[in-house]
Amino acid sequence: MEIHLARDGSSLGVFTEAEVREGLAGGRFRASDLAWRQGMPAWTPLAGWPEFAGLAAPALLADAPSAPVLPAWERGAGFRNFFGTLHDVILNPVATFDALPRGNFGKVVGFQYAAALPAWLCASVLWALFFAFLGALGSGELSQIEGMEALGQLGPAVFAGILCVILGCAVVLLPLFNVVGAALQHVILLPWGPAGGFGQTYRVVGYVQGAFLPFSFIPCLNYLAGPWSLVISIIALSRVHRLAWWKVLISLLLLVCCALALVLVALALAGSLPSPD
Repeated sequence: MEIHLARDGSSLGVFTEAEVREGLAGGRFRASDLAWRQGMPAWTPLAGWPEFAGLAAPALLADAPSAPVLPAWERGAGFRNFFGTLHDVILNPVATFDALPRGNFGKVVGFQYAAALPAWLCASVLWALFFAFLGALGSGELSQIEGMEALGQLGPAVFAGILCVILGCAVVLLPLFNVVGAALQHVILLPWGPAGGFGQTYRVVGYVQGAFLPFSFIPCLNYLAGPWSLVISIIALSRVHRLAWWKVLISLLLLVCCALALVLVALALAGSLPSPD
């Protein structure tokens, strides 16, 4: 059976039991290296595996530094760990999701709220400026254009208030959106036999969405955030569930196609409804 090894938060690769034995005997692997194979609930140091007992000096386990917990937000909340998590998820996804702990769903929910705050503030400022511009047009020379006068009378403050309510509702419903998205992605992966359960899919979706959320309202960067988040999602789900990346890609593309088909059906049904007189 294949054994996954990691050290200091970085993946060492996938090896057979014979290769691990040889590596421990030759010094390539350490007793402190974390190992996991299908069916195990968590990563465990090689020193704790009965089949590898005596092949490496147990003292190495105490002397070697322990592997850091990734992503950084799992080590505690704070500005440093928040930006560290952005780096871990966006720029170092392989090591991050190889070492992703199980459980503790409150961590990922807290990270999503922390990520939603700058996104909410950025969106509020941008849209408030946009509506202020429309209001200025409505009270100026373009006030004769239909609708512009109403915009000028309504004012940017009202628009900003409406936007705050909408975005506030989105923040409140953020965990629910995460659950629904994770459930759909986990169901579409089930035919491939994912190694982890729904909880791991939920944590992956939460961290990936949260990491890219602050960039979603920044001009220019938002066009890069969408495609790159899809790439990171493929890497993350493949590492957590021990699946080939192309299997995850096929599943996510199928999910996107199903969503687009539902939208097209809804638009077709809406177009076929008789308009009121």
